[in-house]
Amino acid sequence: MKAFQNYGKLSIKQIADLLKVSQRTVYRIISDLTESLNAINVSIIKENQHYFLAGNLENLADFYHHRLDTYEQYERLNLITYKLLLAAGSITNEQLQADFKVSNVTIIQDIAEIEKRLADFNVYLERKKGYQLRGNKNILRRLLAILLTNNISVSDFWAEKYGHFTDFDSHKLAIAKQIFQTSQTDLPELDAKMSEFFIILLALSGWQEGESVGHNISKAALDFSQTIYTAFSQQTNQFYTIQEILYYASVLDELVIKRQETPLFHEKFDSAFYYNISNLIDKVSLYTKINFVKDKTLFHFLFNHIRLNLAVPQIFEDKANVSIAHEAAAGNDYLHRVVSLLVQDIFPKYLQRESEYELITLHFASSLRRSPDIYPIKILLLTDERPLARELLITRIKTIAPFVDKVDVKALNQYEAADQDYYNCMLATSPLADDNVKHISVYPDAKEILQLQEYLQEVQAHQKIIIHDEPKLSAGYDLQTYFAAAQQLLQEFSYQTIDNPDQFETSVPEIIDTLNIVSDKKYLSDKLLNRFAVSPLAIPETNLALLHTQSSKVERSCFKIYDLKRPVKALSMNYQEETVSRILVMLTRLDESREIRDLMTAISQSIIENHLYTEIYKTGNKDIIYQLLNQIFTEKIKKLET
Repeated sequence: MKAFQNYGKLSIKQIADLLKVSQRTVYRIISDLTESLNAINVSIIKENQHYFLAGNLENLADFYHHRLDTYEQYERLNLITYKLLLAAGSITNEQLQADFKVSNVTIIQDIAEIEKRLADFNVYLERKKGYQLRGNKNILRRLLAILLTNNISVSDFWAEKYGHFTDFDSHKLAIAKQIFQTSQTDLPELDAKMSEFFIILLALSGWQEGESVGHNISKAALDFSQTIYTAFSQQTNQFYTIQEILYYASVLDELVIKRQETPLFHEKFDSAFYYNISNLIDKVSLYTKINFVKDKTLFHFLFNHIRLNLAVPQIFEDKANVSIAHEAAAGNDYLHRVVSLLVQDIFPKYLQRESEYELITLHFASSLRRSPDIYPIKILLLTDERPLARELLITRIKTIAPFVDKVDVKALNQYEAADQDYYNCMLATSPLADDNVKHISVYPDAKEILQLQEYLQEVQAHQKIIIHDEPKLSAGYDLQTYFAAAQQLLQEFSYQTIDNPDQFETSVPEIIDTLNIVSDKKYLSDKLLNRFAVSPLAIPETNLALLHTQSSKVERSCFKIYDLKRPVKALSMNYQEETVSRILVMLTRLDESREIRDLMTAISQSIIENHLYTEIYKTGNKDIIYQLLNQIFTEKIKKLET
């Protein structure tokens, strides 16, 4: 019914895809629905293999009104879980049958699905005179906050429309909204759903007795948690224990503070999460033979998408809700299978949903069509039109096909057969005898634009090998400060072998002792080791470790490499033991210039995000790595220039 009202006409195949059922089942559904709708003078009409609604459509409001006491399966699953989370004791099968007006068999099937899904969160179902949830109290509270965030839209949340989910203290929730909004400026930028989650989590303070959490919490998270709990306690007239404050700070730390996209200047960050995103891109590139690493925005999109969906994962979803992500997955079958298997291998169980695989596949599929850096094509446009019409046509081409790297223009009479060797395809605004040249209108209509888009996508997918001209660098504008910063870092760069002790913890002070740009070497060594213990940065399967920090004890920012005569053991980004034979050291002076900080960030991203560069850092000698740094700085400056 929703699909009919949203899309108008639907084929049998479209309905089958929407409902994820067989076409035989669809015919039965249409038959049953026809009978129900006839009672309110609404018919399902078939026309040219498509079905649509006709008749007194205003009666549909009554049709829905009389069915308000019935639920879709995903609604029942969410509501039953909600009841189980709030229940002080067991809930019987009979109670659930009465609440949802369904049979014993339906409740048994729903409970089985709930039990299977909640096991992904380490929450288990106990059957003793009914059903009751068992698990860590902190996990149960977090699960309740996730479920509420999933089921209350952002707009409804701020309008205080909570639907079926009203069995909690709405007064505390209103206070939590006001306090969190007032203090939110102290946090990094948050997605609206993430903000809703943290407000609900704050409002649930005092809900059941929490369990103790570790004390390895960042100062930023602890300060924020103490600030909001001071105000929350005053306004609710309720005392909250130190464990409540620590628990909230630990969740904030895990989901926000430690998962910043640029971790270089943060003392604590989730190195495992950072590595998992780059590892996903690298592995998808490896198995699909498509160099997704070249798309600089893909990491950004995946980082923020997966960070949010790990924080607020979908617990139960409407399986009939087909999105553009489903279509993207269907149109990129091999890519979808690769992404699905890798996400299962890399990320926690609670992220393992078909809809999540589809959304992540969509990011990779969009990357192919968005970035001229992955599968770029080069076009020759043959035209005698005036510059304005020509530029307008080029703009339209690049709008429908962002993967077009370059469009060169020639007059029609200057076309040579040899041009085919230099371009992926050739377009002409007047018909030519050569079949290799596609004719397009100067002002193509919507139908022609769609055909051209499909043609260019086909060219991209099956592109031929072409001869590339030498790249021409743009003169750009004055970036002397960045050039000077690059020269400073290149001058400070060094590469040396060190006769180190046989432990990582004792090797670090030996390395720092070689630096004449550090005013307090013991202080800096201790700081680097403490930071490494919290956020380990040995890079898996590379024999590399990265030490980096900013400090008042550093007199000049630098990047240096040390080969170890004696390989040592250190904790890797995925918290496994890694044998380290080369250590990369990045030290940034406090209050350093923006230019130096930008270039240092570019180095850190090249180490962790780009596996090709990582391989060079692993095996390259001084000259090779010097040239790599030069290239990284040049790419960064060119990007700023454009």
